[in-house]
Amino acid sequence: MISERAQLILDFWFKETPSEMRFKKNDELDQKIRNNFSNDYELACQNEYDDWQDNPMSCLALVILFDQFSRNMFRNDKKAFAQDHKTRLIVNDAVYSGYLEAMNENQRFFMLLPLIHSEEISDHEMAYYLLNKYLREHEGYNKIKKFWQDHTKVIRLFHRYPHRNQILGRESTDEEIEFLKGSGSSW
Repeated sequence: MISERAQLILDFWFKETPSEMRFKKNDELDQKIRNNFSNDYELACQNEYDDWQDNPMSCLALVILFDQFSRNMFRNDKKAFAQDHKTRLIVNDAVYSGYLEAMNENQRFFMLLPLIHSEEISDHEMAYYLLNKYLREHEGYNKIKKFWQDHTKVIRLFHRYPHRNQILGRESTDEEIEFLKGSGSSW
């Protein structure tokens, strides 16, 4: 059984939010997510929603809350990345628990996306394995693969995402500064 709040998150993300809006900066969408889900985010950060990990769909809602909604609610703030480590652990547990089998391809994509958001190359390597296993039939497979390859190239080059440096208070190297001047250097 999925909780009402988890279902609201899934409905908002998969039914109410057009797919083309999910990866674009949009102040109105960011505010709507803050208004509707910031309390859920805070409760989840306090481990109040840990039981959501016991069900594939509520687990997906938790991942969306931590990985997608955090980036909307806290755009240009280090809090956007505060739950990334925990989210990766949740994703790993979900994969090993067979949760991806209970999801459609679009849901699987969002369950796996935290692995690409990670700055750990091992997460990227796992993401490609899972991409080929679970998203091979996704209508956007080639686009997803290219998008992920662009991310992995940056991790291989810098071992982190340079566009996060300022937000996270990290000093950029000369090479990162030069990279950030180019197009497609941040997402």
